[in-house]
Amino acid sequence: MADPSPHLSSTPPDRKAASGVAGRKFMAAFLLGAVAVVLSWVALIAGQLGNAHLDNVWVKEAYALKFAAAEKLRGQRKVLAVGGSATMFGVDSQQLALGLGLPVVNLGVNAGIGSYEVPAQVDRWIEPGDVVVMPLEYRLLLWDGVPSYVTLSWALEHPEALARWQLKTAFWGLLTLPLERVMQGYLGFDLLSLPKGPYGAHKLNALGDQQHTSAQERSVEKLRALAQLPPERYDELYAQSVVGLTAWQHWWARWRSRGACLVVVPPPFMTVPAYNTAAYTAFFDAVPNRVTALGVPYLGHPSDGFFPLEAMFDTNYHLTAESRATYTQWLTDALRASDLNCLP
Repeated sequence: MADPSPHLSSTPPDRKAASGVAGRKFMAAFLLGAVAVVLSWVALIAGQLGNAHLDNVWVKEAYALKFAAAEKLRGQRKVLAVGGSATMFGVDSQQLALGLGLPVVNLGVNAGIGSYEVPAQVDRWIEPGDVVVMPLEYRLLLWDGVPSYVTLSWALEHPEALARWQLKTAFWGLLTLPLERVMQGYLGFDLLSLPKGPYGAHKLNALGDQQHTSAQERSVEKLRALAQLPPERYDELYAQSVVGLTAWQHWWARWRSRGACLVVVPPPFMTVPAYNTAAYTAFFDAVPNRVTALGVPYLGHPSDGFFPLEAMFDTNYHLTAESRATYTQWLTDALRASDLNCLP
């Protein structure tokens, strides 16, 4: 005979229905709350877009000086050194001009503003017949689309840059942008009271090269900090990345159609034993082919830009003045020996 008693594990239908309704209400409330938080965050960001921030002062001042130098050569054939601060510290414009027989302007400023922005900043200065030499830092050339704080801070002040962003960059920007930086965007600052830092127009010569970078001017603390820098993770992050190359490909096509002569060269870079692994060797070996596959020449091999610790000034991309002369001589010889057919 069947047991007439109810099963203890069974749940009355009305209780099941109530539980399902409660679950759906909770999920709906959670989603609405999440949407409200995201919209509030976006609104908070939007409210200070375009406001000046002290992060960007030195970059804007440096670009202003360099663009004024390029303007003086408007309509003339010239060499434009394009990149980040590796270019600013690494290229001696006067030495390169003497070696190539063309005037040179150093347009390198800060790789941190990103692969979307560096070429966009220099675009209007590139004219038919110009030789555009690009010692691009590896992150700047091969970026994976994840923005750094510097990239984000620049974009907040220059919201027109956001139109060039891929969805991946926008997503990571919303996710990683510090609240402190957003709130600072609402606060003004007194430009006249800002202390002069190690970078900016006050540290550049008339052609845009960084000055006061001799080994003698490098402090013991800077040298010690250089020795303690951890190895980069480029072989993990950028061996397959395409965002940076895609951005550069757009501008390269634009400049070539304008009649400019383009060439990518190894940036000056501090090498360490950790870069002798098989993964890193494969990474560096692949860089020239990744560039030339997009129709732009690459001179030499990344190792041509390798320098020891003692050659660096204050970062793993910033040469001392003495090593800048060595790098610029290599650059002159490489350009002279190339088959670019765009030098006098």
